[in-house]
Amino acid sequence: MNDVPFTRLPTKLIFALDGDLLKMLAILIQQESYWIEHKKIDSDGSFYKPMKEFACCFRKKNNQDVRLILQTLQAEGFIHIISSKGGKQANYYRICWDKIATYNDMKIPQLIQSPMIRTAKRTSKKKIEDSTISYQQKEIDSTDSYQQDNDLIVQDCTSTIDNIKNNNITINNSVITKSPLCDEYKKRIEELLADYQQESDYIVALNKYSNIESILELAEKHIPTSEIEEYHSQLSEISTIHDLAGWNITLDKITEEMMDKYHTTNIHNVKSPLNSQQFKCVVNDLLGKADFYIDSKHWEELADNVDKWITHQWERDIISYDLQQETIEKVYSKLAS
Repeated sequence: MNDVPFTRLPTKLIFALDGDLLKMLAILIQQESYWIEHKKIDSDGSFYKPMKEFACCFRKKNNQDVRLILQTLQAEGFIHIISSKGGKQANYYRICWDKIATYNDMKIPQLIQSPMIRTAKRTSKKKIEDSTISYQQKEIDSTDSYQQDNDLIVQDCTSTIDNIKNNNITINNSVITKSPLCDEYKKRIEELLADYQQESDYIVALNKYSNIESILELAEKHIPTSEIEEYHSQLSEISTIHDLAGWNITLDKITEEMMDKYHTTNIHNVKSPLNSQQFKCVVNDLLGKADFYIDSKHWEELADNVDKWITHQWERDIISYDLQQETIEKVYSKLAS
């Protein structure tokens, strides 16, 4: 029995939290202990945990289900979710032990008689602040111009979002009162998805992906949940296709004579890695070819694009935040003029 590993878990929380919340807190406590033991815990007590590992533990295919568990723990004050650089998906968490300590002062009968804290549902009308994912508004090409903010006004529509709030319009899986903006949002989303699917430039596609996610976030209060999930599914499928195709980089030092003589091409394909080891190999291979195959006047542009590609691998949870920052610094040291 002494050889069996254990995770310390505050006893009183067994009576206060539902199964998913209790399991998530146990996983976070175990992760905190691991990083403390290896002396890698941050000075503020925060630690790293990729979203895909949570999803694996809960056997969840949709990360939104996992985010709801994390968001509920944060809303109730048990953890703090730390947004990472650039407003991207957070992978750092801190356990709020002061909050947990307050439960230790309560009697078990009192906890049993109190309502159990349960994970928020997707259709819950209660607004939970989502710190696990946020969006960074970026400048977009005039051909894709579309105002993305909470004061969005759709052309040819007499009602604004503020008017809709005043009319108490609610959308959930059971009762749907159609929003005046529903059709406008759906039309815009479908146009963006079609444009994203046809996009051949990988780097441009990354920006379009972010734009579509932003629109979907704004549309959640006006389009039924089932349709929003379907749009997310389409977006994920198209993204996977782009990743499988890889990123083609023109090697402008390769001449037609060299192509004929060495049976090579002037295109280098950057495959999307499946793990951090493959990621390192891809980056090293790319940087190794830069001196020989890419003119130095294009290095700065290449560095910016590689930066975006690296960040995308972090967003996919292929690499850690530390490896992302380390590699970006390496790329700019090599390529920035």
